[in-house]
Amino acid sequence: MTLLLLLGASWRVGVDAPDLASTLALAVDGDEVVLPPGIWAGGVQIRSRILLRGEGGVVDGGGEGRVIEILAPGVVVEDIAVRNSGDDLTVPHACIWVGPEAAGVRLSRIEGSDCLFGVWVHQSRGIVVEGSRITGLPIVHPSQRGNGIELYDADGATVRDNHASGLRDGIFVNATDDSEISGNLLEDVRYGIHYMFSQRNRVLRNTTRRCSGGIALMESRELVVEDNVATDNLRQAFMVRDIQASRIAYNTAARSAEGFFIFSAVDNEIVGNRIVDNEIGARVWAGSLRNEVWGNDFVGNRTQVFYVAAQDELWGLPDKGGNRWSDYLGWDQDGDGVGDRPYRLESFVASLLARAPAAVLLLNSPTLELLAMAQRQLPALREPSIVDPWPLMVDPQAGARQGEGP
Repeated sequence: MTLLLLLGASWRVGVDAPDLASTLALAVDGDEVVLPPGIWAGGVQIRSRILLRGEGGVVDGGGEGRVIEILAPGVVVEDIAVRNSGDDLTVPHACIWVGPEAAGVRLSRIEGSDCLFGVWVHQSRGIVVEGSRITGLPIVHPSQRGNGIELYDADGATVRDNHASGLRDGIFVNATDDSEISGNLLEDVRYGIHYMFSQRNRVLRNTTRRCSGGIALMESRELVVEDNVATDNLRQAFMVRDIQASRIAYNTAARSAEGFFIFSAVDNEIVGNRIVDNEIGARVWAGSLRNEVWGNDFVGNRTQVFYVAAQDELWGLPDKGGNRWSDYLGWDQDGDGVGDRPYRLESFVASLLARAPAAVLLLNSPTLELLAMAQRQLPALREPSIVDPWPLMVDPQAGARQGEGP
C-alpha cells in the first residue's frame, strides 16, 4: 500500500454504504475500499485512484456484462475474487476491464472464475497483473471462449506468476511492446501464450501444458523467449511464425506433436533448447532463413526435423558448434566433442509427404526404405535438407549460456 493511499480515508463495503457500487462512489483519489466476506454485486466502475482490497469478499457479475471496470490511473486491486461475467465476445465482457485512461493499474492475487475474458487491458500503459488465477466460462467450444489475460495495445505491461486454464488463450498479447510475460502457468487452453504484432517483449520461465499449442510467436520482432517449458501439447510446443531478430533460447519442448514449428522466420537466434520426445522435433519451411541454430538438443523425436525447401540450410556455427542429435551415427576421433562428419537430415520422406500426404500410409514400408537408402547412396537423388557440419557429441547445455562452444 502506498503512502498516498495510507493518507486517504478507508471505506468498508456494507458498513459505510450498502453495496460495492455505492461505496466506490464515496471514495476519492488516495482512499481505500475494503471488501469484507460475502458476495457483492458486480457491474461496478472504479473512477478514482484507490486501493480496492479484499478480505474474503466475492464480486459477482451475475452473468451480465463486465464485473469490474477500471477507468482511472494508478488503481490497485488486490486479494479479491471476481466471477460470472457476461458471455458477449463482441463487447467484450470480462471479469476485469482496464480502460485506456487507466495507466499504471496493478492487479494482484485476483481469483477470477467463470470469466469470458479474465482481465482485458485496452490501450493502457504500465499495467501489472500478478499472482492471479483465472478460469473460463463452462463453454464447450474454445472459439466461444475469451482469453485469460488480454493485452491490447498495452505497452510496458508486466504479467507474472499467474495461472490460467479453461479459456481460449491463456495470455494473448496483441500490438503490445516493451512488456514482460514471466513465471505463468497456462494449461488446457488453445495457446498458452499467443503473440501478435508485438515488439521487444520478454517471455521468461513460463510453463504451458496440455494446450493445442504451447507458445505461439507470430508477426513480431525482437522478442526474448527464454527458459520456458511447453509439454504435452496437441500441436506445437513452440510456434515461430513470421518472427524476426528474436532470441529463443534454453526452452524445453517435449511430448508434443511438434517441438518447434518454424515458418517464415528470419534472422533469429535459436540456441540451447531441449527438443525431446516429440513426433516431429522441428518442422521448418516457407523461407526460414539466416537463423543461427546451435547448441540445441534433439533427443528421441520420432522425426528429428521435417524440412521442405529449395536448397540446403546449414545449422550450427563454426565457432560455437552445431546441435546434438540422438540419431547421429558419426564418430569423434579427435575427442573435441564435435562429430567428424556432418549430420544431414535425410529428407526424401519429408519431401514426399509434403507433395503427397497420402504417402503417410507407406511409412516404414520396404519400398520407402529402399528409396531412402538409394537417396543416401546417390547424392544426385538427394532432396534439400538441414545440414549440421558440427554435430555435438556432448551435452550442448554445458557452457552454452555463456556463449561458449563445445
